[in-house]
Amino acid sequence: MRHQFLFSIIILVPAIFTTALFSGCLTDDHGHTHQHKHLLFVAHEGSITSYDIATGEQQAGEIVDVSGPTDIQSLSNGTLLVNLTNRNEVLVVNGKSMVQIKRIPSALSGSQAVRPVHSYISPKYDGKQYWMALNDGPSTGNTAAANSALFIDLSTPSDTASIKVVGEVGIGVGHHKACFSKSRHRVVITNINDAAKVLGVYDYSNPAAITEVAAWSADDLGIQGSAAPHGCATSALNGKGYCNATGTGDIISVDIDANPPTARLLKTSGSGGGYTKGKGRYVYSLQSTPREGHTTLPGAVCQVGQIVVIDAQVDSVVKEVAVKYTGPNCTESILGKPEATAGPGHIKIAGNKLYVQLASGFTDPTGSAAKHLVLDITDLANPIQIASLDIGKSRSHHGECLSGDDKYFFVANNLDGTVTQIDAAAGKVTKALTVRANPRTLATWHEHDGPSHHYGPLE
Repeated sequence: MRHQFLFSIIILVPAIFTTALFSGCLTDDHGHTHQHKHLLFVAHEGSITSYDIATGEQQAGEIVDVSGPTDIQSLSNGTLLVNLTNRNEVLVVNGKSMVQIKRIPSALSGSQAVRPVHSYISPKYDGKQYWMALNDGPSTGNTAAANSALFIDLSTPSDTASIKVVGEVGIGVGHHKACFSKSRHRVVITNINDAAKVLGVYDYSNPAAITEVAAWSADDLGIQGSAAPHGCATSALNGKGYCNATGTGDIISVDIDANPPTARLLKTSGSGGGYTKGKGRYVYSLQSTPREGHTTLPGAVCQVGQIVVIDAQVDSVVKEVAVKYTGPNCTESILGKPEATAGPGHIKIAGNKLYVQLASGFTDPTGSAAKHLVLDITDLANPIQIASLDIGKSRSHHGECLSGDDKYFFVANNLDGTVTQIDAAAGKVTKALTVRANPRTLATWHEHDGPSHHYGPLE
């Protein structure tokens, strides 16, 4: 009766009031009406839950049988996808109603590929867009046959039935990162454990028959030692891909769109790290050395690595910026402390702030970090570190996301069971949301402001 009474009032009021009344509502796929809420999705080990960002309250519904969630991403209509590494699946969820839509095997029938880890959403060209799941192969006894890139069609996300596998291609061995062409259906994919194929360029214009356009070995590139590539970004200025060879510290500059594609090395003074991201003319790549206490690349007291600045206009490294654990004025040693192995892990850029996640070393079972680095990039060519932010405690890499309106930056604290919310423009922590144990990866969505920023498209 209450709904009938409300409806009778609505049809009598002026059209302008009706519009205002409904501007705060949405209808999900089950016909239920909800107030517009800015939602935060948290994939924990074991479950996916959602939270109202304004109140911090958990919303109704949850997804279970979630094992090894990595890189959850939301689409424009509120659909979620996430790679489930331990289940060899890509999970598809209606984020508005928190109802599972489907689970897609991360490899085609007959393929030996397993363990999807990182995901990327391709730029949209010719009306086509794809989810790319990169299968890393088993942790031991890995072979090329167990590694692949799986393509899932996202061209019409409002039609969830169309979200289906359209192609797969074999790649090199080991953990993988990628970056896309800025103008055509091409992608660079790196292979962390494969000296015979450090990286390759693939044409996916026909996803049912993806072709390898070019590939380079360590010898081809002139890399001495283990290349271990682990992070790529495409410059919006020149369209070149820049991939960090973490083992040697080289930056590999790839002309993705050339026929054939070409690659050359840019030298740096550091190594390790890997994550790479661009803005405008410049590309930033993270390195975990030089650092305090390192035997071959020692840094200053409190130093946890550096940021390499690449000028895409001249295709060269133009600056290296040392970063310290608590901020530029830190003089306290990190040696012998939980943060002793912490190093730069991921990058998010919001306005004139460059946020750098700190991840403790993978071989350090007792290490942790509870700071987030911040740099001012008002002058894009000259990042300046400012005071680090106090966040919750995490070990190794931990999830983060930037909301679609650029207002909120969220960081998962996997040892504390919390998510830190940061005012992205101001560079200030605003609150901590209590979630479940072991939050792994994050995404946001709002009816008007859209999904959180994707991994993949150029910015």
